[in-house]
Amino acid sequence: MEKNKSQPGDDCQIRCPRLGHQISFPYCLSENDGLPCFRTIDCWDDYFEVEEFLRKRLSLDEWEKAFKTPPKPKMISLIELIERAKKAVRDNT
Repeated sequence: MEKNKSQPGDDCQIRCPRLGHQISFPYCLSENDGLPCFRTIDCWDDYFEVEEFLRKRLSLDEWEKAFKTPPKPKMISLIELIERAKKAVRDNT
């Protein structure tokens, strides 16, 4: 069976192995500080030509940062998310 070449719509959701719940593709595209999650290709490869899609969209530098740089340890990622959330709350008050 030939894979779809276009990005799935927001109504197409899969279970994220990192978050443990359903997400749509647009979330995966910016999860990593504006870059795709390092698991995006593995997670979405069964649904469409995700690697081809991303190679057309990302610069070589962005590709390297997203897929060739080792991911941060989970604890550091969680602390950074908490700090960003605190800052957002402070900025909105």
